[in-house]
Amino acid sequence: MKVDTVITLENNENCLLLEKAVYENNNYFLSVILNELEEPSEDYIILKEIANEGEKFVERVTNDDLISELLKLFSQNFNKLVDELPNLNEEGAI
Repeated sequence: MKVDTVITLENNENCLLLEKAVYENNNYFLSVILNELEEPSEDYIILKEIANEGEKFVERVTNDDLISELLKLFSQNFNKLVDELPNLNEEGAI
């Protein structure tokens, strides 16, 4: 699974995978549920990627302690991306 892809959950809800984090050798995705118009809703979930016999699927993370740890990782990853943005005040920056 890759960031910026849409997956369909078992309940037929579509989710856009926004960010990936690795925690304790498992892949997790911060995801937004898409509405009927396939636009982002206000509902965000964290999904754990599970590989079984060559197939990949996801399960929703519901453990509050794990969610808290993962949100820290997603925030750190986001901050790194922001830090890597070009400085608009520097000469030659777009």
